[in-house]
Amino acid sequence: MPAPDTTPTWFMVQSALEMADDIERFGLWSGGLNFVDPTSERLDVPAAAYKATTGSLPFVFAIPDREAADTARAYIERVPAVMDTLRALAAYLATIRPDADWTDDPIERLSAWPDLLGVDPADIPQTLRDFAHSLTTAAPASAAA
Repeated sequence: MPAPDTTPTWFMVQSALEMADDIERFGLWSGGLNFVDPTSERLDVPAAAYKATTGSLPFVFAIPDREAADTARAYIERVPAVMDTLRALAAYLATIRPDADWTDDPIERLSAWPDLLGVDPADIPQTLRDFAHSLTTAAPASAAA
């Protein structure tokens, strides 16, 4: 039996697909300082990335004040795989929506993704799946270089 693929690209693909599933299941959150709506479990994109990568979300992600938001942001920033996924997603969005600077602060930009561009939140899961697909089609080309 071949060993499972554990490349960073594979992890990003899996994370993006799980993010899409969670946002589709719970809904997209883009309001307030917090990363998760405590009443409905809706997630913003960085919280979905953290959950997909680590398997859990600390309660601080749902507290709507600046100190809690800063703590939640620090959780995100401390996990390289989460930040790699968010940076790759920001770079992907910069290619399809160059009308906004996605890469200067991917956590902030991706938290406000629908509001930033007036995007229908229902479109976010499909865009995440498109992002995952782009990683799978780009991986062989980069390996050949």
